[in-house]
Amino acid sequence: MRRRWSVVWLIGALAGLNMSAQETPRSVIDFEKADHGWMVFPGFDGRIELTRNPLDVKEGTQALQYTYVALQGKLNGIIRLEPEDWAQAFRFWVKTDRPTLLAMVIQEEGGERWNAPFWVNGNRWQQVTLTLSDFTLAEDVKPENNRLDMDKAQAIGLLDVGALFFTAPEAKILFGDYSGTRVFWMDQFEFLAQAPLVKRSPNAIDEFGRDFVAWIATQGVTIQPEAGGMSVQYESLIPIFGVLRPLEKGALNATQGLEIVIQVKAPTTLGVFVEEEGGERWQATLSVGGEKAPEAKRVLWSAFTVTDDTKEKGNGTLEPNRIKMIGLADLGALMGEAPQANRWLIQAVRKIPK
Repeated sequence: MRRRWSVVWLIGALAGLNMSAQETPRSVIDFEKADHGWMVFPGFDGRIELTRNPLDVKEGTQALQYTYVALQGKLNGIIRLEPEDWAQAFRFWVKTDRPTLLAMVIQEEGGERWNAPFWVNGNRWQQVTLTLSDFTLAEDVKPENNRLDMDKAQAIGLLDVGALFFTAPEAKILFGDYSGTRVFWMDQFEFLAQAPLVKRSPNAIDEFGRDFVAWIATQGVTIQPEAGGMSVQYESLIPIFGVLRPLEKGALNATQGLEIVIQVKAPTTLGVFVEEEGGERWQATLSVGGEKAPEAKRVLWSAFTVTDDTKEKGNGTLEPNRIKMIGLADLGALMGEAPQANRWLIQAVRKIPK
């Protein structure tokens, strides 16, 4: 099981909506005309077209359809040049032909590139609202002012991050077969001049309440926004149940552990995993299940032990400031000690400050 978990850390550190009433868009791309401005990323493969298939159109009579081939290490995405420089948020409908991690990107003139990842379950339309505060600077980019400046934005884009990472051979055991011809659709892309209200408490890693989740699900697991949190549901062991959350660099600095507000239908043992930048991975467990409402479960760093397969990758000391990923897994189901069908509701994941 520990070996299987090592795959997910390939994703690295990619990187919150208590929403008020929906903001009125100042500009809308409805894809009813051919001059929508979107194209395949230069140097990427794939084909963009407008579809009139009613099953693949969310609003109106047409939607954008992007067809591409997912292969290991191959980037796939679409781009629009010279975006509206006044935009403070973006709202759009998206659908994919299978579960995957997408990311909206913003490229500035000086080379700064900003990412906002989100999960889609596949084969159903999902509305996503992203504010500028959701974007984090890509780790391979040299920062200039560490601020996203829309007036300097050269382009916006949408990438299939899952197609890049989940197609690695060793990832198949966690995410299934991602290779082959893939499709995603987009409709009603809106530019908002005013960002919707996003409330975040100081210690929040994720308090959900958004129209998207920034987590990753393993094969057979469905995750989605629900009841102000994130629901996690699965019905069979294929072969491990888990959800993952990439973190910004230094996100857990000056902390002593994690607080997870969770409700689980059937009793089980929840595995809590973290991995540091150098690859050293740590694990702890929590007893969960049968709660009448979401309850706060705390786990301190002192309860974590290093996994056998990563002992040689670090110094043997858990360093919270170097943690780049959190993972949660149903260990009870994996070990045959709990049902292979279960349901969670996670309402918050918070850091415990020192």
